[in-house]
Amino acid sequence: MRKLILGVAAAAVLSTAVALSVTIGTNPNSSGAADHLDAPLVKTDGRIDINDVYVFRSPANPDNTVLVMTVNPAAGVLSPTTLRPGARYEFAIDNDGDAEEDIVYRLKSSGAGPGGVQHLVLKRATGEQAKHGGGGAVVANGRGGTAVPVSGGGSLSVDLRDDPFFFDLVSFNAGATFCPSDPAPDFFHDFNATAIVLEVPTDQLVDESSGIGVWGRTIVHGKQIERMGRPAINTVFIPPNPFEPSPPDPALEDAFNAGQPADDQAAFRGEVVDSLSLLFSLNNGSGDDPSDDAATVEALADFLLPDILTIDTASPAAFPNGRAPADDVIDTELGLITEGLITTDCVDTNDNPFSASFPYLAPPN
Repeated sequence: MRKLILGVAAAAVLSTAVALSVTIGTNPNSSGAADHLDAPLVKTDGRIDINDVYVFRSPANPDNTVLVMTVNPAAGVLSPTTLRPGARYEFAIDNDGDAEEDIVYRLKSSGAGPGGVQHLVLKRATGEQAKHGGGGAVVANGRGGTAVPVSGGGSLSVDLRDDPFFFDLVSFNAGATFCPSDPAPDFFHDFNATAIVLEVPTDQLVDESSGIGVWGRTIVHGKQIERMGRPAINTVFIPPNPFEPSPPDPALEDAFNAGQPADDQAAFRGEVVDSLSLLFSLNNGSGDDPSDDAATVEALADFLLPDILTIDTASPAAFPNGRAPADDVIDTELGLITEGLITTDCVDTNDNPFSASFPYLAPPN
């Protein structure tokens, strides 16, 4: 029984990007959310909801780094397929380890023109412009659905793509009975998302070392609506979550999305520790000393917060060194959080193959 409870808890903890509560064949408008539609405010408009963030070395040019943000969960079904006109879609980059942005790429789009095509303007801000407001120099100017050249090297693409996340949600909903077959069916087969893909030379991102931290955010009328670095931190650890439903705990998801990574340890570390401690306790058999878990829980809390996706751009290592679309983040995090008890959901690859060339994601379904 303890293993079943742990399996359910672990799956809830690690619905790493999209735990939509729809099941196949049901009304899609009844959906819930993990990172897709993960908080009350973003549920009002999928165009400003960040599904996932990816950062990886370019397979086409190892001297470049690729930043990806997907929005519009189940695009074309639950959400639109274009960006919200006037909203800002930003990649924030910390290159000195203080959890504050040193470089920001700011993208805005026009309303959709003929054929649903949007005009795109990308700015690059550094220093005080990165930390405040919507400034920066224009580095790309072009149309959605095309590879727009970026000043200084690289390309920008904004287009409908196959959602790169893969996970067996059906088995999760059936009590975390993972691996009914091997491979198991990918629930997100045929799902689409709107993908912002930006590739730039790595030397435009790094400072004195090869390490950077990246997070995505969406901003409307100067207000930060959503932010995300690592997969599912908000959904899994911030109430209401599988461990601390609200009430009695206050709902903090919108507050987390409006927050800044530099404040995460002070504001949200207690929530992360509480959830991890409960999860680890489910794996303690008779005679186990709960204090043995304390050091691991503390270390994991320090790893998970601040919510920034970190990468050593000089290393080819996979997640948690950055996150490439093909990285099986579910399996990696299941093993970490369950102390190795659950190691796979038996979905190891995306439904459609990724490309080795820009913009790297699969075409839409």
